[in-house]
Amino acid sequence: MPGKGGRGQNLGTEFVGGSPRPAGRRDDSSLLETVRREPYLVVTTGARRGAEFTLRSATVTIGRGEDAEVQIDEPAASRRHAVIERKRGAFVLRDLGSTNGTYLRGLLHGSGAALRDGDCFRIGLTEFVFRDNGPKD
Repeated sequence: MPGKGGRGQNLGTEFVGGSPRPAGRRDDSSLLETVRREPYLVVTTGARRGAEFTLRSATVTIGRGEDAEVQIDEPAASRRHAVIERKRGAFVLRDLGSTNGTYLRGLLHGSGAALRDGDCFRIGLTEFVFRDNGPKD
């Protein structure tokens, strides 16, 4: 399945799952249950709850717009609301001057902060968890 929103040409961020298993079926070999080496986001609340996005490019935009690599159906989100940038092996979440801000350990409004494995951040009512299980430099 190409990335949700019909943009299968996007190679930087991959939509990798989020569909619940059929009732009564147990499959212990699920791709989503394996330890990943690449960093990814999990949507924990909102319309895309359960969706996961592998972060492969140096810059990943989050927002309502069709050009956002991580699209969210969130009235409080700007078209280009926030960005995650990979800098020297670290990841930085930066608000792009949105009207309503991005929340990570407080309000980021036109500024950025380093992401650590397990960090939760919020745009409107949509919450994300950042996961980075890869080797540390």
